[in-house]
Amino acid sequence: MRLLKICVLIAFFAGCSFPALGTAHDELPSGYITVVDETGSIIYETGRKVHPGDEFINEDNRLYEILLVDNSRALAVYKANLSQDMNLDLALPAQTPAEAPTTPLISIYHTHNDESYIPTDGKATTPGKGSIMTVGDVFATKLGELGYRTNHNKTLHEPHDANAYQRSRRTFIKLLSEQPTALFDLHRDSAPLQSYITQIRGEDVAKLVLVVGRENQNFNTTQSYAKQIKAAADSKYKGLIRGIFIAHGNYNQDIMPRSMLVEVGTENNSLDAAKKSIAYFAETVPLFIQLPKVAEAAGSDAGQTTNDAASPPPPTPPGPTDYGSDIAKILAVLVGGAGLYLYLSTGSWRELKNKIRHFRKVEFTNFLGPLRRRRKK
Repeated sequence: MRLLKICVLIAFFAGCSFPALGTAHDELPSGYITVVDETGSIIYETGRKVHPGDEFINEDNRLYEILLVDNSRALAVYKANLSQDMNLDLALPAQTPAEAPTTPLISIYHTHNDESYIPTDGKATTPGKGSIMTVGDVFATKLGELGYRTNHNKTLHEPHDANAYQRSRRTFIKLLSEQPTALFDLHRDSAPLQSYITQIRGEDVAKLVLVVGRENQNFNTTQSYAKQIKAAADSKYKGLIRGIFIAHGNYNQDIMPRSMLVEVGTENNSLDAAKKSIAYFAETVPLFIQLPKVAEAAGSDAGQTTNDAASPPPPTPPGPTDYGSDIAKILAVLVGGAGLYLYLSTGSWRELKNKIRHFRKVEFTNFLGPLRRRRKK
């Protein structure tokens, strides 16, 4: 029966026109694509173009692969349940013990700075001042309150076209020079409101989608990182992350695997819902990007963040005996070196002894002679 349904849907899609594979970061000029499974149930709705081979991990960690694509429709088939993979212990560690013990730096930027929220802004895009940058401000502020260092870069990458990612790549490389622990490219999607809204603590918030580019050498690492992020969010706010879209592109993740594109709602969410959503997301970050342990110091330093490794005691200043020992060692090396040089230059121990006797008789006599004559005077 399942095979029959797939055949029927394939026959349906066969009459559709299929767009050629575009650039890695194409978006629909308007509207959205609806991805359905073999039963016709909606799996995913997005303003991004999707391609055969793209995958989507839904809220319940069910993996689907897209087989066929029309301009506004796509067919996906169920592949596996990845719940066992969505585990903080099994996923990629966000920090290794060998990394710097300083407070992690998290960088935030926006490839599409103009993205806005229609209920609040009245339009989907606002060139030069999209409210997605306000969402970035909230994210940076909340992370700072949690103890992270942040860098929210608002460099404009307009116009909003396929080349925006090439322009944002330059910003990305500049941010890398500061050695961030992670980078987030914040966007908002285009889709119906019901696809991107949920409730947390009784208030409406926008759902998030993580986007991983499958056309880069870091794909496996970045995919594991995305799974870890989702596992962290699920453990604290189940339903906040709608899923992981494994897309045709790289989204600058080929430069650094610990960078993530995050869709914060859709243009049909309110800005307030998006701000609440990103604040909740910030609260999950310590689960996958660890902060240094806080140690309370005594006296006036109490409450300050320090490294949990104890400081070594100051070195003991050298005493006179230490200096004398060092001088003796230096003299021994000099005398030994001089003796070896004389032996090599004379060729035998007998010649060396004769040369020393000659040196004592002649050289010292010549050196002391003037002193003796002065004393006689």
